[in-house]
Amino acid sequence: MRIKIGIKGFDDVIHGGLVKNRIYVLSGPPGSGKTTFGVQFLAYGASTGMPGLYVSLTRGAGTTLENMSGYNMNIPVLTGRDVLFFRDVKSVPDYADSDTSISPSIVYAEILDFVNRHSIKRLVIDSMSTLRFSINDQTSKDMEIGRFIQNLSLLDCTTILISEMVDPSTYSTEQYACDGLVFLHNFMRGRSMTRAIQIIKMCGTAHDCEMRKLEFTADGLRISGKIV
Repeated sequence: MRIKIGIKGFDDVIHGGLVKNRIYVLSGPPGSGKTTFGVQFLAYGASTGMPGLYVSLTRGAGTTLENMSGYNMNIPVLTGRDVLFFRDVKSVPDYADSDTSISPSIVYAEILDFVNRHSIKRLVIDSMSTLRFSINDQTSKDMEIGRFIQNLSLLDCTTILISEMVDPSTYSTEQYACDGLVFLHNFMRGRSMTRAIQIIKMCGTAHDCEMRKLEFTADGLRISGKIV
């Protein structure tokens, strides 16, 4: 069964939407639209009867909620109806404290509890990069991330994991382990900045890897034709 993301132009590219209850990774540099993509996915789902949860490990869920409420996504209405939730799992307890207060197991336990209590069907975690930094033992980092993703796959949720992309030629554990991988890009063409989206992997779905133009609109993101 497929579910629509709710981003104009994207569902058509992946033959009607994402395969339900799978895990997808969205990677990109700062300002490329990762958070907007994730929240748009949740808001569309919440408006069609699929409660959603945005988990922030970075800037704070309240800030994201405030920033995203400017779009025409009915976010204040959806949060008021308790079908769209924004929650923090803090990464560092106090300024200048070198000890992180989270781990993959703590984050998963909080997500599991919230998912069960609120019948969450769509989940966005922002970001995997922060979760990686919380693991002190470098030798077990990949194993911990792999176990975290394996546990997420047991949830009755369609999940998007957001991660920062520094080097698009270097892949992380979550990018290998996920069911789909989407890159967002910012790059200069002449004197203009261009934003683009690219599907790198999408299990069970025929797709190409061409870059497509990505635009910010009053309704959120919109995807148009290939970039040539």
